[in-house]
Amino acid sequence: MQKDTMTASERYRAYLSGLPVDRAPVIEQAPWWDLTIHRWATEGLPAELDKMDTVEDYFRRVEDIQGYFGLDRTLGPWFEPVTAETPVAPSHGAGIMEDEDDYARIKPTLYPPVETKISADYGAWMNACHRRGDTILSLGMPGPFWFPRNMFGIENHLYSFFDYPELYKEMVDDYAAWLEKLLPYILDRFHVDVVGFSEDMSYNGGAMISKELFDEFLAPFYRRLVPLVHSYGIPVSIDSDGNITEAVDWYASVGADMMSPLERQAGVDVSVYLEKQPSMGFVGHFNKLCMKEGEEAMRAEFERLLPSMQKGKFIPSVDHQTPPEVSFENYKIYLKLLNEYARKIDTERQGILPCPVFAKK
Repeated sequence: MQKDTMTASERYRAYLSGLPVDRAPVIEQAPWWDLTIHRWATEGLPAELDKMDTVEDYFRRVEDIQGYFGLDRTLGPWFEPVTAETPVAPSHGAGIMEDEDDYARIKPTLYPPVETKISADYGAWMNACHRRGDTILSLGMPGPFWFPRNMFGIENHLYSFFDYPELYKEMVDDYAAWLEKLLPYILDRFHVDVVGFSEDMSYNGGAMISKELFDEFLAPFYRRLVPLVHSYGIPVSIDSDGNITEAVDWYASVGADMMSPLERQAGVDVSVYLEKQPSMGFVGHFNKLCMKEGEEAMRAEFERLLPSMQKGKFIPSVDHQTPPEVSFENYKIYLKLLNEYARKIDTERQGILPCPVFAKK
């Protein structure tokens, strides 16, 4: 096998830039299900890799597992504007507020001093990962659709655009102001390869809101934060499950550079997106449902993706998280094929539009 000549960070940034690379990045764009790791620990995965007691332990363990499998490691610390005093939703999908009075009551527990969001020990470990050369650092945080949904709860959130429009805008404005402090604090201290906003604004039928609501409630947030991230020469990625065929154009219009995970079962097609938005990058789209079927099915899926890999800035990865139905042995077969196809791309990258943020550098 040809020897790698680039660090994971160099490769990732060059790939997005349309520049020559030694191979495509070999990554997992989302950590594995805990049930998947539990299963693999009974089938050959070292038992110590199945211990995830705290949030920081979880991220460190995921990074260790990536190293065990020989992946380009992706370290993705997650930042939310909450504290230990912020109320916790009573159940998944429930909210912690309903109206202006609730927000006024909860607000003092939100938006903590940014230096409290990352410990010195964890920060030192992040820097050590980058110096090692095999790690891509991706900051993750809620977007202006995700954060209010956590506050209102899933159902009330969708009503809030109409019932509490001014409150919605106030919450997003407060959150953006906090990020304007958090992002420089982190980006001035650590080497960061991508800043990701999680939204999950789409389902299998398309976007959950209209273009008009996006433009009024979400776009101002991105027009405020994306230039800040770009000023550091760092691309912005959007995570949204479901069918993003409409939303990809909306996010491109506010300066986003990438989208993931492109879930195949939602009917998405990365080849369409590469035609619609050729300067954007895309990650994911490998149909996780075929992985339990063995090598022949997985190779067929890579053959489906290869033309898009050859066209441009598409990094194949499991299209969400590897489910527990996938055996340890089948996952190792997937990795073998992933490495094989990562070297089938045109490494000279001729004719590929660069990521706009890198084109400025």
